[in-house]
Amino acid sequence: MQLTPSKIKKIVTKITTMPKYKDVEIPIATIRSLIDLAVPISKNAADVEKRVREKIHNIAALYLGEIDYENATNEFLRIKDNPSALIEFSQKNLAFHASTKERGQALSALYQELFSRTGECKNIADLACGLHPLGLPFMGLPKKTGYYAYDLNKARADFLNKYITQQGYAGGCFHQDILIDPPAIHFDVAFFFKEAHRFEKRQPGIMARFLDSIKASKIIVSLPLQSLGTSSELSPIYQQTLVEYTSGGGWEMDSFTHGNEVFYVIDKS
Repeated sequence: MQLTPSKIKKIVTKITTMPKYKDVEIPIATIRSLIDLAVPISKNAADVEKRVREKIHNIAALYLGEIDYENATNEFLRIKDNPSALIEFSQKNLAFHASTKERGQALSALYQELFSRTGECKNIADLACGLHPLGLPFMGLPKKTGYYAYDLNKARADFLNKYITQQGYAGGCFHQDILIDPPAIHFDVAFFFKEAHRFEKRQPGIMARFLDSIKASKIIVSLPLQSLGTSSELSPIYQQTLVEYTSGGGWEMDSFTHGNEVFYVIDKS
């Protein structure tokens, strides 16, 4: 089947104006890419819309969090120069996002282990970041480090952009769909935490092509041992994909476990 431009525009408008996605401001390019994927397997325009809305729900709705980003920004700007208050603020707000809440309080130990495997990083990409950049106070990075985060949620990206840059780091947070518009910069290290399985749900078989699109000497992919709120084991399923990707490129891969999460360090240098 085919969709006329007017029907495509109607679907895009309907999704972007849904109340629960108002502050997210999902990029139009994201919705159009999902329409392109849905058209060949759909019977009609209503079927296309249904499939696209299901994909959008998997991409955005499950992890919207409950932060009032305007209030969080104002609070951050008040306490940003007070190290102990900044740590308390960051811990409190990390708990609002299911993915970062799972990591608990032992963040300094996590980053010590992580950076012992990457070495010095002059710049870092945080891909599909969620609230992970709030871990910056626990990373021990020098302020000269470039930290570039990317997220589909516009309100979250605006908040995190201030959070990163107002602490003196280069970079910021960008409202960008990295699957269809990957960063053009080359990074020493790219983080891709707890998102591989959701990218595969969005577009099955995309993982190798996506990782190839990321310009980084080392890519760290994390997978939950179990899917949130279920007993499903995710790590073994997607680990094989990473093993095949790494061996196919002739690269090295190391791994370590922290809580409910396995971190795979792919060295492409």
